[in-house]
Amino acid sequence: MGEEYSVRNDSNPKLAYFRADGNFNFAVPEKAQLQQAAAWGPSGMPVVQATIDKTKNHYAIAFAFRPGESGVRYSYELPYAGNTATVKLPTVYPGAKLLVLAAPSVQITGEGLEPGGQEQGMNLYGRDSLPANSEFAVNVAGTAPLQSGRGDSDAGSGSQEGGGVVAGPVTVQQIPGRLDVLKWPLIGGFLGLFALGAILLARRPVVAVAGGAPFDAAHGLPAKAKKANSSKTSKTAAAVASGPGLADVDAAVSVSLDSLKDQIFRLELRRQAGTISEQEYAQERARAEKVLRDLVRG
Repeated sequence: MGEEYSVRNDSNPKLAYFRADGNFNFAVPEKAQLQQAAAWGPSGMPVVQATIDKTKNHYAIAFAFRPGESGVRYSYELPYAGNTATVKLPTVYPGAKLLVLAAPSVQITGEGLEPGGQEQGMNLYGRDSLPANSEFAVNVAGTAPLQSGRGDSDAGSGSQEGGGVVAGPVTVQQIPGRLDVLKWPLIGGFLGLFALGAILLARRPVVAVAGGAPFDAAHGLPAKAKKANSSKTSKTAAAVASGPGLADVDAAVSVSLDSLKDQIFRLELRRQAGTISEQEYAQERARAEKVLRDLVRG
């Protein structure tokens, strides 16, 4: 079951009404389990609210009611043994108006509750001027048929007007995600890129200093040059600095690898999307493989 309230803020000057400890109080019937509470402002977009327990089936929400028309709706569950129950609706605010909507197969009775006709296949019952802090008993009996959502006009041969009662079994079809078709090609492409990166790292060229001497990465000098005198050390360091450094080579390889990964990734996406022919794809793929071979050879 659910209850809905309309709240109007006519403050002048226009100010929003808000209290952190709760500025809309409500109560649910005895033995009811509160399910959810939502509130909306003049825009009409409901937002689920955290409820504040005030004990004894009383709750509150803290919502900023801006100037204009706002609303609050909350739902709860009640035991319905034998398809009959007496719902004692508690009132919090004075001058409340009660409006009950029920399916035609459900019997609704209550003291002072007057029938109000039908609307959209539902029976209406109402009563005005309920006092505050009181309980109003509504007797409910019977069950309501399952309702289907509104569909096309030609799909209603098995339903009743306004009620949309399902006449047969309902088949639910699961629609695949929009990216399911591209999922495995993309995964394969990423795995290929990782494999290319591993090959490039394993076969990364080693910078050697002329003369075949081992290279000292810490000081940027050949190991034998460390034992030479200062003049020979200076000449050797100058010779090494004039050639390509290890850091420069690593940076060049990294930039080329990143560019190659982006190129192959875009190429696979274009092929899956059908924006490139097989011939153009083969040419672009061959060009990328040639760049890869050049990087591997150093």
